[in-house]
Amino acid sequence: KILRIHVKEDGSYDIPDGNLFPPQEPRAKPEIYVMGDRNPYRISVDPKNSFLYWGEVGPDSNVDSFETRGPRGYDEINQARKPGYFGWPLFVGDNYPYHHYDYGTGRPGPAFDPLHPVNDSRNNTGLRDLPPAQAAFIWYPYLPTRYFTDMGAGGRTAMAGPVFYSDLYPAETRLPDYYNGKVFIYEWMRNFIRVVTLRPNGDFYKMEPFMENVKFAAPVDIEMGPDGQMYILEYGTGWFTKNKDSGLFRVDTR
Repeated sequence: KILRIHVKEDGSYDIPDGNLFPPQEPRAKPEIYVMGDRNPYRISVDPKNSFLYWGEVGPDSNVDSFETRGPRGYDEINQARKPGYFGWPLFVGDNYPYHHYDYGTGRPGPAFDPLHPVNDSRNNTGLRDLPPAQAAFIWYPYLPTRYFTDMGAGGRTAMAGPVFYSDLYPAETRLPDYYNGKVFIYEWMRNFIRVVTLRPNGDFYKMEPFMENVKFAAPVDIEMGPDGQMYILEYGTGWFTKNKDSGLFRVDTR
């Protein structure tokens, strides 16, 4: 889940109107803005229209089993223009459904319905009937995908944001105006940054590389500074070690 609250000066918080569930719903938390996320990572809010973006790290399976269990694993870049349920653990990617499964008998049942998702787990203490599932904004498996070819192939750790607007920053130092209104997404495992152009209504239009000749070392966070320049935090190429190539870097464009 991703929560939306308003923190007050004394450290307490209010719950804004318009979250996914009303305060009077006893089986759900009114702080929830979106739910049905699997490992949401690096959320970012569009500073002009408040669209929420986040990366979502999916399951590991590399094989589709649509007739018995469900789809392979996908990572997702998600966009929420309003509160919603984003599918996990009943759906992944473009609302590809998993199947009901009886672990006692080892027999699969019917696939879940994205228009009428039902959480009938015996461990469920919340709502049984869930809101309609929202499909991912961008989705990709380990292998290349025909839907988003610029994502390539390899390991998967999706991250999303920020959204850049030229008029929020000084002309002398900001990124080129070409990137105005575009969303930056990035991949910790695949070591790249991509730029997503949106249609006027916010739908996906196209994707392209960003600094494609630069070798990144596992970008793990990106923010725009007050100068309009991009700051990139890189984890480094080693796992759980003192990486000499980790660091915080600034992209100077002029």
